[in-house]
Order: sequence, then structure tokens, then C-alpha cells
Amino acid sequence: MKTSFLALAAASLAAADDVGVWTSAGSTGVVCIHTAQLPNMRLVCTERPHSYYPTNANTKGELSAEIDILNGADINGFGPWTSKITPRHVDTNPFCGGHAQMANGAIFHIGGDPYGLLSDNTTNNYADGRQGRRIYNPCPVGAPASCVGSWTTLPSMTSQRWYPTVATLGDGTNIIIGGTTINLDMGHLNASENNPTYEYWPAKPGSWPRHLDILSWAYPFMLYPMVFVLPSEKVFLFVSNKTVIIDPKTDELSFTVPDLPVLDHAPWIYPYTPTMTVLPMTLANDYKFTLQLCGGSKMSNSDASPMCWQITPEDANPTWKRVDDMPRARLMIDSIILPDGKILYVNGASGGVAGGDAGDANNAYGPVMIPDLFDPTAPAGKQWTSLAPAKNYRLYHSGVILLESGHVVTTGSEMDNYDDYWKYNKTNCKPYVKQFNAGCTSPFNTNLERFAPPYMQRAERNGRPVISKAPASTSYKSTFIVEMSTPMDKVARVTFIRYTTTTHQTNTDQRFVELPILQRNDKSMVVMAPDAAGRAPPGNWMLFVLDKDGVPSVAKTVLLEHGNLTLVPGAPTARPSPTAAPQAPSTGGAEALAGSLLAGGVAALLSLLL
Repeated sequence: MKTSFLALAAASLAAADDVGVWTSAGSTGVVCIHTAQLPNMRLVCTERPHSYYPTNANTKGELSAEIDILNGADINGFGPWTSKITPRHVDTNPFCGGHAQMANGAIFHIGGDPYGLLSDNTTNNYADGRQGRRIYNPCPVGAPASCVGSWTTLPSMTSQRWYPTVATLGDGTNIIIGGTTINLDMGHLNASENNPTYEYWPAKPGSWPRHLDILSWAYPFMLYPMVFVLPSEKVFLFVSNKTVIIDPKTDELSFTVPDLPVLDHAPWIYPYTPTMTVLPMTLANDYKFTLQLCGGSKMSNSDASPMCWQITPEDANPTWKRVDDMPRARLMIDSIILPDGKILYVNGASGGVAGGDAGDANNAYGPVMIPDLFDPTAPAGKQWTSLAPAKNYRLYHSGVILLESGHVVTTGSEMDNYDDYWKYNKTNCKPYVKQFNAGCTSPFNTNLERFAPPYMQRAERNGRPVISKAPASTSYKSTFIVEMSTPMDKVARVTFIRYTTTTHQTNTDQRFVELPILQRNDKSMVVMAPDAAGRAPPGNWMLFVLDKDGVPSVAKTVLLEHGNLTLVPGAPTARPSPTAAPQAPSTGGAEALAGSLLAGGVAALLSLLL
């Protein structure tokens, strides 16, 4: 039997300081196969119908739920959470669709699965979702606790999509790429089931959808293609080991990014399921846009791969660069960017493949319980740190989300029956469950697990910065005032992290942009919004203020939107040099700060520099 090195690793971590703390945080009600972040410390999740299993009693068969994570707890505290769920009705089956946060903070979800059977296996409770288009409309920031969002059904797409990818573009529209017309059976492949096309929402003039040769070439390794909007507002599309750049303004294609070297690695996509992440864009790295690709499977055997590669697609001569391997090889791996600019890698298995019906515990083996923290600023050979092990298996259909509180939550997994097969050898409990037997473990994991990264341990001991006021929205290149109720002399950085949606190790939403501090006094500071929608797509972002020990505040949600340029009168109109010394605090509060800036002259409406 293949096992992870959990016990050995946990023993080595026991002697370390500040390796994070895992705690239970209640239930999600449904299996969070698709997880989207909403304002007010909430999530919306969707699952698949529980065919062959008892109907989900938490929701009476509804496939979606909104989760109030705090459920009355204090977002500023460190105490336990017990979530509250509210079932939400969705008209068509969204299972295995694609999604992204829209420019207004709503969740755009397209495609899905054809089957809508519940446990009686006779009645289609949900319509075929493969051509579905739907939007989840969340409650606004600061809404009463009784407010709950809802799904809106849009007109259907012209083609069926199962395992597509969606990304929000710089202009606020969405691009929809790829998928198949039916559940892909790797044992009986049929290329006619491929949907190697792309389109937009709202629809563009002309004949759509349009063909992409790269998606035909990659079949069957083209599901949930890796898609990211670039600073130029062009679209990076990666499948298997090849890349194409799409210009959404002209729909011209370019092939300037070289192929990723093959080496001992299976195609870099489902079912081998690595993950790709946009690395933090900071003052120190001059807002460089680099993608990091980690994990997946080896080609030589069924074990996972520890490899990580980086590419800066819009360099004059982009080149794939291999960086430090992960401490633990894993596939079905998820990443999330933290407020301090480090990237947390969690979830997954040490071998096998993703895929299968709920309960197919023989597809993957060796759950990897220890999270690994990647520091992009550390020298080669010292970029990874291992943290405290989680308690929940997070295998096929898992996810991870960063919250406004600074905590991380992990969700999902449909292989909770893993130990029945691998550990306890329960002969009555098949690893490919089609009928749930008494005494067997349900595969559906609805446990919500909270992780307090090391900075939260420091915060609990020593306190954390507190934002007393920030704007509800801002526009590109604008400047705005952030008021603090803790001393400004301890403030080191302001970071901006976009709300995320995640499924199948795919998260096109997450971005980290450091915001320049242009001026400060003892209670307030002027910061600058991102300059470019390609670098920072519109939508809800979390504004964090960090102290000199890297401890973040609770975030304020700020809607980044297209609109008129707004400037704090008299404030600088360009970001400081990465090596510039911080400006010394003046005296007075926000009004005094604005007054002192006015005394320096009226701000010119200049084109701001990045």
C-alpha cells in the first residue's frame, strides 16, 4: 500500500516555531467542487448531484449553498468559527463548469454536466448544464447578516462545454475557452467530443465560437486550460506544454512563448493536475508578471512530480526557467497567494490521477497533508518552508481560498472514503463506489478547515494593524486615503489581492499587486491603485496593510473598476522607486493630511507612471 510520510513529517515539524495552526470551521453543506469568494466572509459552492448515494440532507438535494463562514463570530478575533449554510437553487447542473469573478464582483459560471439525477436515479432534477450560463449575485459589502445572494439564469451558449475555463479580461468582459461536449472517457476517446473553441461574454459581433488549433492538437490533454490575462490585456493560454497568446481586441494569435521542456513529466494539465499561479507583482520586482507552474505527474511512473517552472510571457525573449522543486511531490495541488506575498501550496495526492465518480478512491494515492510555503523573494535552494499538517484529506474536487481575515480555508474532496480502501481494507466498501453500503464512509467532504498561517500566530501574540477606513471602490491610476487606528510608524506595506474562484486546480482570478504608499502621517496614508486592468482585472479586491513583521490587517474589500481618475489633492502622481526611502510621517489625521497635500499645490491630471 502506498502511504504519505505524514507521521514522519509531523514529528519533524513539532519542534518548529510558527508553522501555522489548523482548526475546524464548520460545514459547507455541499461539497465545494466549485468555490467562489463573496463579500462579508462568505463563499458560494456548488457540487454534483449525489447519484447512487442518499440525497444531500443539508440542502434537500439543492446543488448550491452560500456559506456564512463567521456566522456571528468576530472577524478581528482568533476564536473558533462555526459556519452557517443557506441552500441556493440553480436551474441547470453547474457541475464541471468554469467560472470567474466578474468586474462587478458577481460570479459568472458557465457549462456543466448533462446528468441531473439524484439518489433515486429515475428523475432528472436538474436540466443539462453544458450550455448553461448563470450568474451568482452576492450581497454587497456590509449587507445585513440575513442577506443571501441568488442565481440568475442567462440565455444558453451555442455549444456544450464540460471542463472549460473562464477568465475576466481587462475590459471587464469574460473569455470562455475549451472543454468537451461530454464527460471525457480516457479509455474510449472520441475527438468529435472535443470543443476546441473560444468565445466571449457578452458576445462579440461576428461568428462565434471560433476554433483554436492548440486545443485540437492537445486532445485529450486540454481540459481546464490554464488561462490568464496579461498586463498587455492579451490572454495567455497554456495546454499540455504549449502556449498561444490571444489578443481579444483583434483575435489575432501569436506563438512567442516556447514549449515547456518535457523531461520526466506527463502533460501539464488534467488529469495530472498541476497548478499555475501569477506570482506577486511588487515594487521590488518592478511589477514583473511571472507565472509559476508546479506539481502534476511524472511520465516514467504513476507518482506525482515535484517540479516547478516559471515563465514571464511578455519578456522580449520569454524562457521557461526551472526553480526549486517542491518539498513534496503532489498532483491535484492548489495554491493561494497570502497577504505577505508568499504562496501557500496545499491539498492533493502523491500519485495517481484526478477524475472519477464520487468515491473512486483508487484513482489517486498518498494524500499530502503538509502545506508548503513558497517565498518568491528567497534565494534558490531556500524558497520552500513546510508547515503544520492539515487534518482533512483534500483530494479530487478540492479547493483553497484566502479570506479577508487573513486566514485560509480548504474545501471539498469526494474521496473521503479513502481510508476504507487504502487503510482499513473494508471489502464491502469498494474504491469505485456506485452504491453506498452501510458501514462505509461517505465520500462527500463538507468539512470546512481553517488554516492560520504563521503570521496569524504572530498577530495573536503581538497584535496586528487595524484599518479604520478605506474607500469602497477605486479606479485605475487613482490615489486614495487609508486611515489607520494603529500607529502608522509600524506600517511597512499595502497589498491588494483579488477575490478568487477555484475548481479542479484552476484559479484564473487570483492576483497580488503591491500598492505604493505615496505619503503618510501618523494616522493616514495615500496609496495608489493599480495602473493597468491587464495587470489587475476589475472586481473585488482585498486591501491588506502589513506591519514590519509581515503581519497583515483584516482586509477591507475595495471594488476596482473602470471610471474617472480620482486623485488626492497634492499627492504625488507617480509611484516611488523600489529603492526609495519611506516618507517620514507628518502629524494630524486624514483631514490634516489632505490639507497639507492641498497646501503643496493642486494635483495635475497627469498620466501616472507605473
